[in-house]
Amino acid sequence: MDAFIALLVFACGVAAFVMMVRNTNAKGRALAESQGHKPELLSPKQRKSLKLKESKPKPTKPAKTITPKPATSRAMRQGWSIGQVAFTYEDSAGDVSHRTVTVHSITAAHMKGECHDRQAERTFRLDRIIGDLTDCETGEIMSPTKWARRNS
Repeated sequence: MDAFIALLVFACGVAAFVMMVRNTNAKGRALAESQGHKPELLSPKQRKSLKLKESKPKPTKPAKTITPKPATSRAMRQGWSIGQVAFTYEDSAGDVSHRTVTVHSITAAHMKGECHDRQAERTFRLDRIIGDLTDCETGEIMSPTKWARRNS
């Protein structure tokens, strides 16, 4: 019995809503008829007399050329690897990111290798590495200069 009452209340609500929509539509039609006909667009002569400027299309920018990715280095193709390390790095713009790199070569000041995040070969300055680095193969944590001396 409760379901029947709920269904009856729902049906009454729908009927009231339909009557409100019909009433609103009737008022809208009556308002449109009382205002007369729709306005017509201006002719070119009328626009010229009002000195309305035609909108000119904006010039388009030339298509952006996509430069192909540089060929992979011989170290990447040959699979040369000194080791894999993870570290926090601050670039020249001051952006800080966490990097995981397979190192191909290392000097006293730079480390060059394949960055897993960027999927490209990158060169990192050792003095821009924040804190210690982690050797991913052994789990050893040490300073970048100590790691560079050990593996160069």
